[in-house]
Amino acid sequence: MSSIQIIRTVVQVIIRKSKNLILVSLGLVCLVLGIVGYVMPGLPGTIWLIIAATLFVRSSDRLYNWVIQNKLFGQQVREFLETGSMRRRAKLLSLGSMWIFSIISVLFAPYDWMFDVPIIILALVGTVYIISRPTLD
Repeated sequence: MSSIQIIRTVVQVIIRKSKNLILVSLGLVCLVLGIVGYVMPGLPGTIWLIIAATLFVRSSDRLYNWVIQNKLFGQQVREFLETGSMRRRAKLLSLGSMWIFSIISVLFAPYDWMFDVPIIILALVGTVYIISRPTLD
C-alpha cells in the first residue's frame, strides 16, 4: 500500500469517528432537552427525544435502543419513527400547549410585531404538521 492510500485510509477513519462523536454529542444534548421537557411545562419533550433517537440510530445502537425501549417515553418515540403517527391525546396536548404558550408570548412579551408574527407563523406551521400526521387510537 502506498503512503497516499495509508493517509487516505487514516483520514477516512478520523472523519468517521468524528462524525460519530458529533452525532452522539448532539443526540445527548437532545436527550437531555427531551427529558427536561417531560418535567418542565412549556418545553416539548417528545420531539427532542425523536431527534435524539434519529441521531443515535446513525451513531450508537446502545443509546438508540435505550431511547426507544424506555418505559416512560420509548413507545411514543418508536411509534413516531416507525409510522410517523401520533396518538390523539398527544396531538391535543401538543396543539393546546403550543397555542397557549404562543398566545401568552404574543400578549405578554415586551416586543413588537416583529416578534409576534414569527411566533404565530411557527405555531401555524406546527399546527399544520401535527394535524397532517396520522392519528393512532
